[in-house]
Amino acid sequence: MTGQSEIRQEWWSRPLGHLVWFLITLVCMTLRKRVLGDPQIVQRKQAIVAIWHNRIFTPCYFYRYVIRGQVKMSMLTSASKDGAMLAAVAEDYGMSTVRGSSARRGAEGFMDMVRELQSGKSMCITPDGPKGPVYACRPGIIKLASLSGMPVVPIRIHYSCCYRVHSWDRFFVPLPFSKVTLELGNPLAIPEKLDADELSAQCRRLEKALRDEDYSSFYK
Repeated sequence: MTGQSEIRQEWWSRPLGHLVWFLITLVCMTLRKRVLGDPQIVQRKQAIVAIWHNRIFTPCYFYRYVIRGQVKMSMLTSASKDGAMLAAVAEDYGMSTVRGSSARRGAEGFMDMVRELQSGKSMCITPDGPKGPVYACRPGIIKLASLSGMPVVPIRIHYSCCYRVHSWDRFFVPLPFSKVTLELGNPLAIPEKLDADELSAQCRRLEKALRDEDYSSFYK
């Protein structure tokens, strides 16, 4: 009950989330979409998907309508009011959600993710969310992969033309009719047992996998 009471939501959170889903879908329908890498690593196989927080405008649409994922996907969102809105967006795309972050419902959220993986679902996590620092991997995703034995699949998103929101992560909003590329990186196997130094090294490894020097201007 304590963990559940830490989940925040206003009456407008879910209606606003449904509106945001509608607007995202309208924009995504106009985009010229391309997938690089092997879609089957997330389409037909269970995995933990890692995406930077400022790239989450398009991945849900991609998974549902472009990749057409056959494995049920669950997404981690914060326990805040904004997280309630994002949960509604994800659920409108057919995904389930786990509510939690390092600041609120950390332990409960982690165990909820473990249960989602045990039920046969994949997990989608923004390793630098929900409050940053931007492009800095927090250890939770590495601990989850280590405990569950699931590989981490880094996904890079590139927009040919976009608007940058004045938020902590300079969130990317692609402009209608622009080009978006979703690039699936090679799955990262995480060792079962990690000490503090090895945990930090795996975080740096994932950060490197999520960055692309060909798009270095996107990391400013």
